Amino acid sequence: MENINNPEQEQNELHYIYTIGHLRNGIDNCDLEALIKRAKVKYSQKDLMRYMSRLDSPFAPKYQNTLSCSSFIIQNGTVLTSRYCKYRWCKICNRIRTAKLLAGYSEVITNMIEPQFVTLTVQNVNIEKLEVTIKGMLKTVKLIQDLRRKTKQPLLRCIRKLECTYNATENNYHPHFHFIIEGKEAANDLLNAWVNRYPDHIVNIKGQDIREAKNPIELFKYFAKLTAKHESDTYSFIGDKVIRNEYHYPEALDLIFRTIENFRIVQTMGGITMVKDDIDEVEAQEYEGIKFKKTLWLYNINDWFDTYTGEQLTGYIPNKYEQNFSKRIRRFEK
Repeated sequence: MENINNPEQEQNELHYIYTIGHLRNGIDNCDLEALIKRAKVKYSQKDLMRYMSRLDSPFAPKYQNTLSCSSFIIQNGTVLTSRYCKYRWCKICNRIRTAKLLAGYSEVITNMIEPQFVTLTVQNVNIEKLEVTIKGMLKTVKLIQDLRRKTKQPLLRCIRKLECTYNATENNYHPHFHFIIEGKEAANDLLNAWVNRYPDHIVNIKGQDIREAKNPIELFKYFAKLTAKHESDTYSFIGDKVIRNEYHYPEALDLIFRTIENFRIVQTMGGITMVKDDIDEVEAQEYEGIKFKKTLWLYNINDWFDTYTGEQLTGYIPNKYEQNFSKRIRRFEK
């Protein structure tokens, strides 16, 4: 792998490809801390998206749009209106999508009896086998539920999430499922049925897991992790914390995004009503802790700036670790 140490000079990322409207579902209330977090995640992904927008990929224009996600903010009093790219790899959009899914499914999960967090995996595969492997995994889960229906057993009542990660050491891919399922017995039935439908060399019992569902956010927060571990990874010290320097592999991520494009990421089973995870064209939110004014904020480098006064919106300043994000982008060897 080659380390990319010299990103191009910062450019203003405003692209007039969006239109402005009003949020159809009303205005949400947020505090300034949420806006600071948005500034942080936008900063953290921009070098990766800039790199991916230059890939020889049909998704390159989409990565360019993600680079522009929330690049301008219109303020009217304490209401801020922006525009989002809506892609699943975008950290900004995923924060909105995760919050929407958590709100939509919170009552269902809260009312579950003995909710369990189940992880089902298969052996890692190369990119040529990734799509067919995922199709087989989806079919297996459907067959397990269909068999319970035919044999008059209680249906599995659960929310299923598809994920895929990249193994940089082995240069292969790890598709897997996470479930929040009602009942410990049902969780064990699902796991056992999964293992029994695959030969040992594809599904190893040690790779499966059941535990009490304590934190539903783990189910919804992403479908493909943007960083990957490698056996040669180093560590950074931030105060008294030791942080593993996981790296971005843009080409591998692009292959994952392209492969999973047409798959349903979150699916309900057993009569649970689906919650749509799409993001509205425009998101308007009312923030506490910001000045009451009318203005246009444009994003540049690490924050949004008032186009009239030059004032910084959130005051976010990346720390030393965050400033080195671009140094943790690696590409495949040619």
